[in-house]
Amino acid sequence: MSNNGFLDMANHLGTIAEVTEEITKESLEEAANFYLNKLLPKVPKSLLKKKHMRDQLKVEVTNEGVEVVFEDTAFYWRFAENGKVNQKAQHFASGTFEQYKSQIEVIMTKKIMNKMKG
Repeated sequence: MSNNGFLDMANHLGTIAEVTEEITKESLEEAANFYLNKLLPKVPKSLLKKKHMRDQLKVEVTNEGVEVVFEDTAFYWRFAENGKVNQKAQHFASGTFEQYKSQIEVIMTKKIMNKMKG
């Protein structure tokens, strides 16, 4: 996924040494699911009879972290997001993140802060 701020925050929170990896992943997954639910209605739908990006969007939890990914349409989503010569940029992913950034940050830090407080 391109840099839309979500990965930056995930990387930052992943470096907090006092918090267990399990709590961090739970927080990141909860925030990613929130972001996904806000993003889905804004994902453009193709007029062609193909797989649509919104039908390919999911949260993926791996050993490396938590990501919001476009499965089979992973190559194409960035063209709609950033535009190209004959296609206007729609900024649906970055715009959604910016719109809900403070709520995502609260979700990502709530469990971590509670764990750090004891």
